[in-house]
Amino acid sequence: MNKKLIIFGPCTLLKGEMGRFKDVLVLLGKKKEVQKIDREYQKRRISGPWGLRELAKLYRGFREDKLKQITLGYCQKYLISEVKEFIKELKKRDFLIGAISANPQFVMDTLKEILSLDFSEGTELEFKDRVATGKIERKVDRYIKVEILKGKRKKYGLKKENIIVIGDSITDLPMVKEAKVFIGFDGKREDAGDIYKMIITHEKLCDIFK
Repeated sequence: MNKKLIIFGPCTLLKGEMGRFKDVLVLLGKKKEVQKIDREYQKRRISGPWGLRELAKLYRGFREDKLKQITLGYCQKYLISEVKEFIKELKKRDFLIGAISANPQFVMDTLKEILSLDFSEGTELEFKDRVATGKIERKVDRYIKVEILKGKRKKYGLKKENIIVIGDSITDLPMVKEAKVFIGFDGKREDAGDIYKMIITHEKLCDIFK
């Protein structure tokens, strides 16, 4: 039997306000700075990637252990209960399960542990002596996402027709190049309805198998 893979976008796993990269910064007391960056991002998001380096700078000086502690509490609070059940069903059906996101790797690592994902890839911030420098070691934007998925497809020996992406943002759309099916989560928010195979909400995740 051919292996199958489902890729999750971050908003299909967690609720939140402005996204995990920004929400964690708000918890760190950077709300005003984050809101300013978010306003600019909303203006630029259609034209291309912007904002990750600006957000990374706001993490400068924070210890890695503190970021992980805050992230664990955040994920436990905002994790979607329906997703847990959905992933259990996927595992019963022998799916590989992964997540690819622009969010910080420490957020993605927490999700991988909580949900027992096969892999979870995100933007890696630079740390020196376990303190964030405000720089990025590996940026994961919309174009890098598709390259990561391409690498996973080769690693696991997957056929394109056996890959499903559940995306929540225009930044997930490039991954359609490496997947047979692109399912939009609350996709009406984005002008990409012709690409979505179907549009779902958390409560309707299991409709994918109908």
